[in-house]
Amino acid sequence: MNVHKIRFGDEGQAATRDLLQQFDSLGARVPGVGSPVMEKLRGELKTLEAIDRQYGGTGTLPLEDAGELAAATLADLARLENDCRHESEEALLAIAHLTIGVALWTVRHGVVLTAAEPVTNALAHISNAAGSKAELSAVFGVMHGIIDSVRPALEADLERSNPQRPWRLLHVNLAITAVRTEDSRLMELAFDALDAALPDERAGFYAEALCVALGPKVAGNVREAIERRHGRFNLS
Repeated sequence: MNVHKIRFGDEGQAATRDLLQQFDSLGARVPGVGSPVMEKLRGELKTLEAIDRQYGGTGTLPLEDAGELAAATLADLARLENDCRHESEEALLAIAHLTIGVALWTVRHGVVLTAAEPVTNALAHISNAAGSKAELSAVFGVMHGIIDSVRPALEADLERSNPQRPWRLLHVNLAITAVRTEDSRLMELAFDALDAALPDERAGFYAEALCVALGPKVAGNVREAIERRHGRFNLS
């Protein structure tokens, strides 16, 4: 007989409570690191949890400063990551998961995500750490959801001279993650998204990807998918 735990509240409320528990677990592992920012972060995460408790874990919030709270929390998580750069990979990965948890809070509430860089970095960290295709597929799903959420704020990003701009990295990392899953459907979704978002860079991306895809360890369906895109945008 399986034993199931009864949870109070909706899934969003449960997710925010879990965020606070994850943060406390992290604090127990790195008690001496960045104590001022740790205290501030715990207050911010408690505020997110209190908001969900009052208004529910999903849906639009009647709060004008919800976006500012989320942005401040993400900025403080980026500071904490910097403070913990000499800590274990486990601690850094935990911070990345906290960052994504806060980003998903904004998605659930339709809050504009203005602090995209920490989220982009956290997604890349989690993707790089994924140990299975199932984990990579899960990361892909989160990346895709985040891209849809930040589209209104970032789609008009004209800072083409900066290769590290979040809008570019989100799509490049989505495509790379899809390739690593070796799932043809996910690759087509990611490539379509990259082609639409980065029309000036797609030819270069597929040219570089094809160089890697010609390696002996690359799956045949991956190589074929990249060859098709390369042929479409590199006509010379």
